[in-house]
Amino acid sequence: MIRTATLSDAPAIARVHVSSWLSTYRGLLPDGFLASLSETNYTERWKRVITEGTSKVVVAEDGAEVIGFASGGRERAGESGYEGELYAIYVLDAAQRRGFGRELVRASVDGLRELGLTDMIIWVLRDNRPGRDFYERLGGVYVRSQPITIGSATLEEVSYGWRRLDDVRY
Repeated sequence: MIRTATLSDAPAIARVHVSSWLSTYRGLLPDGFLASLSETNYTERWKRVITEGTSKVVVAEDGAEVIGFASGGRERAGESGYEGELYAIYVLDAAQRRGFGRELVRASVDGLRELGLTDMIIWVLRDNRPGRDFYERLGGVYVRSQPITIGSATLEEVSYGWRRLDDVRY
């Protein structure tokens, strides 16, 4: 089930966020940075995001457990040609390849439409091949790459875009 996140979901979103970073980015990001991730800090962050209401946050539940989330809203960095952005999407490893990711994207696209947006961009680490493959299967078109610093590491991130939200392939 996919639904709009509530303030009480913040701890579960933080749990998924930290767990997903640990599993997705091990070997890509410095171990010290990954070890510094805190569910408590992320809980506070997600409480702020949900309370501010400037982005749409949705969660995926399997039974009563939150196993994934996505957030999106207005494009944040002034990327030419895109007004909407999928900021984050994470699904626990054990729940992947069961359609939750696609449904989270679908709900996020609906949220972007509610904001009056008609297109979308997302950024992903260049070396996150599973993530890139997912966006390519959804019909995302490579836009460009740029360096990004996370912790003490400088990496490359790439963006995928959809000029029309109707072009997202679920």
